[in-house]
Amino acid sequence: MKPEPFRLLHIAAVAVCGLTASAGVALAQPTVIQGARVFTGDAVLDSATVVIRGRTIESVTAGDDIPATAGADAVIIDGGGMTLLPGLIDSHTHNFGPALEQALNFGVTTVLDMLTAEAMAAQWRRQQAAGAVPDRADVFAGGPVTVAGGHGTQFGIALPTLDDPEQTETFLADRAAAGADFIKVIYEPGSFGRPRPTFAASTLPRIVAAAHGHDLLAVFHISTAEEAGEVIAAGADGLVHMYFDGAGGPDLVEAAREAGIFLVPTLAVLETVTGMAGGLELAADPLIAPFLAPDQRGGLGQDFGRAPDPESLATILADVGALHAAGVPILAGSDAPNPGTTHGASVHRELVLLVRAGLTPVEALRAATTAPVDAFGLGDRGRIAPGLKADLLLVQGDATADVRATRDIAAIWKDGVRFERRTAEPATGRPRLEPTLLSDFEDVDGTTLPPAWSHSTDAFAGGKSTVTTTAAPRNGGGKALRIEGEIREGFATPWSGVMVLLGARLGDPVDATDIRALAFDARGPGANYQAMAFAESLGMRPAAASFDAEEDWSRVEIPLSSFGGLDPSGAWAFFIGGPTGLGAFRIEIDNVELVE
Repeated sequence: MKPEPFRLLHIAAVAVCGLTASAGVALAQPTVIQGARVFTGDAVLDSATVVIRGRTIESVTAGDDIPATAGADAVIIDGGGMTLLPGLIDSHTHNFGPALEQALNFGVTTVLDMLTAEAMAAQWRRQQAAGAVPDRADVFAGGPVTVAGGHGTQFGIALPTLDDPEQTETFLADRAAAGADFIKVIYEPGSFGRPRPTFAASTLPRIVAAAHGHDLLAVFHISTAEEAGEVIAAGADGLVHMYFDGAGGPDLVEAAREAGIFLVPTLAVLETVTGMAGGLELAADPLIAPFLAPDQRGGLGQDFGRAPDPESLATILADVGALHAAGVPILAGSDAPNPGTTHGASVHRELVLLVRAGLTPVEALRAATTAPVDAFGLGDRGRIAPGLKADLLLVQGDATADVRATRDIAAIWKDGVRFERRTAEPATGRPRLEPTLLSDFEDVDGTTLPPAWSHSTDAFAGGKSTVTTTAAPRNGGGKALRIEGEIREGFATPWSGVMVLLGARLGDPVDATDIRALAFDARGPGANYQAMAFAESLGMRPAAASFDAEEDWSRVEIPLSSFGGLDPSGAWAFFIGGPTGLGAFRIEIDNVELVE
């Protein structure tokens, strides 16, 4: 029997919340949303009035009459011409930094984290257990299960790994003891031509059984139809990616239906995988753009470097549609902040793609509300009903007829508190960078780098590349910086070299609009090297440009326009280092400047 995690606990919690709403906080000033079209999560009410008191929904009544129980001091909001929805739920995210605040800024009140450090997840759970958290989305986090060197280990997150099948039960018990809300199993032998170790298929049923033994769902990261078939046969509760190799078919659809699994297809990121750049549509939408932070805007503009493949995207959408038609529950999930996605906003893109896959607008809204609640047992949210959590989204227009209406946000409530949306701050008041010498390395002493300079390798994110620096003499006197290292397998995009910060601290942006190019002297063994730019506009991924270095010193000049996607008004660092290929390297640099 498959577990129903949290279900009884949450039903009890809902009952307690209902009693509290009528007793302990009965005097709290209520909010009344009057006469809106209401999507309850299960049905559409053409006109209804919803009363919020404290953290919960007190009542839902047909029409626009305000219940007498609301009291004379209620805050009245006219919902005419609008749709009131449960707060949206993103069923596939990866959270750090301001991600949870950014999600709430777009009406996403709950997220399911599919890969995070257990200590971070524990901190979120403590905050949520302590009471209302009205300024960010709630998080439910999975206990990740992967192998040493497997997918997930390359992102710089400290993950325990299951490397001996005989330790399966102990390993899963540890995840349960750490508080995992579900188990996320990463079954991925590699993608984009880069193989990775993963579990033997024979181990999968044992992992599922161990998860179910702790009343935890076992959901699976997969990429191919073959992997999907194997995990379904192993007893998976859900797939948290759609297979995208085009090898699915009716037999797999029938297997999924019979197994009773659910699917989080993550179409927003798969749209980017197929080179179709859906993130750019979001970034250009006037209902979305003003509320995007610079790093979000940069993330939406990123891609996987693949040529547009509309046929592959059409196949993915058709496969999702076939699973939906067969009765497989579909859940909305963005996989933010992968390239082409961002927290919060990408759920609104996911809804559009789900409709393109064959869901009706109401079914797409269920995918972002009731479907994840029912699949993961999050029973106190995702619906509009008395006694439930007052996580609500009010939008202009009829979102039950056109899901794009979810972007036209009129109001957001989290834990009964109205959330004030945040617009992107203009890039003003930043230090304006003038042409300058970043270093001539005359102050290099042994391995000590100049101020603002540091070693930079993929070891920062869990990789294995190495770097060392020393002072190197130049003909005629003076010093240069010798950079030596090894680019090693172990990270998706390995790197090794040195970085120079432009602001006072890591991530502090400066305005470099007066700078035309990064210039420096270089000498190497006749190889190709790379420089990288870091900026708000680039999100999590830097922009790279290549250059050559020969045995004789030469002057290298890299126009900032060579760094694709770089907006110099928010630049914060440059990198100079080894090639993109694997192996040992060396290079010497000197007189690094930013020039007009």
